[in-house]
Amino acid sequence: MCPIRISFATAFLVICALFSTSLFAGAPSEPSVSKSRFNDLSVSSGYTWGDIRYDDRMRIIPFSIRKGFDISRFVGMDGPGALQLGVEPFFNTIIEPEEGYEVGLNVGFRYIAPVADGLSLYGEILSGPMYLSIDTVEQDEPDLNFVSQIGAGIHVDLSGNVAFITGYRWRHLSNANLSKPNLGINTNYILAGFSFVY
Repeated sequence: MCPIRISFATAFLVICALFSTSLFAGAPSEPSVSKSRFNDLSVSSGYTWGDIRYDDRMRIIPFSIRKGFDISRFVGMDGPGALQLGVEPFFNTIIEPEEGYEVGLNVGFRYIAPVADGLSLYGEILSGPMYLSIDTVEQDEPDLNFVSQIGAGIHVDLSGNVAFITGYRWRHLSNANLSKPNLGINTNYILAGFSFVY
């Protein structure tokens, strides 16, 4: 197995083990005081596409697991909405312009605002390091890169602690001028998945 895949799998398992505790969830006996309003674990996939140089297209099947922590009370927010700090390891399969993969870790913020019973809208911004396994004109040989994303979506409650999520993200991939060339790759990302709220 590829060392990068082994490293990613190990890091992913460690992150899940560290953050799956109830450290941020609070005590069940005091829900109005110590329990965070919106902690969740999400699993999502979708489709990513965009144009790259020489009339090539980039097509990707993404997969991510996101751990969200409600930090509203830590930043002094009060009200129906919730501000989350999210940690999102991902492994994406590249289909075009050649077969390959992206692997990395995003960290960012998501604001979730209820608009109707069982329906919320969210906006998010996230960024982090990633490894791109293919050669591109924009980024040259496989190497460390960074991906920044901004997006919005819908959060639909299916039960008391399970929700369906879907949304759109605009992605910008570059190497932050750590090497040349650094022309950047912009792609679109449609995602869908499930969020397990606690």
